[in-house]
Amino acid sequence: MPQIYFDAATKGNPGESTCGIVIIVDNERHYFTESLGLMDNHRAEWEAFILSLKHAAELNVNNALVYTDSKLIGDSIEKNFVKNEMFKSYFNEYKQLQQKFDLVFVKWIPRVQNKEANQLAQTALRKHLKKRNKK
Repeated sequence: MPQIYFDAATKGNPGESTCGIVIIVDNERHYFTESLGLMDNHRAEWEAFILSLKHAAELNVNNALVYTDSKLIGDSIEKNFVKNEMFKSYFNEYKQLQQKFDLVFVKWIPRVQNKEANQLAQTALRKHLKKRNKK
């Protein structure tokens, strides 16, 4: 089953944010990084989650095991609701995106098991900040 790892990096809270996504399909790795703009770290994690599903759909992934080190997202998906009104639009977008897949499992993992996505997000943030500071 294809695997999706994602993570967000934020400088400040709120602050500049980026994300890193690794999608593994048939032992082939697909890497994505994106600048997310100014937001808090929880919103950045939700943005990264949504983007990871969109990229997986573009790769024609039908079934996916999604790994996150965000307890907020892991708990929200497991319990099938979000408490914070601020994240309901992300949860609703997840529910719509979920329909593009036959199966989507979301599993919380410790940060140490999400190193590749974390490093991608951190590198993207450093590059983004360096580029911005040169302007």
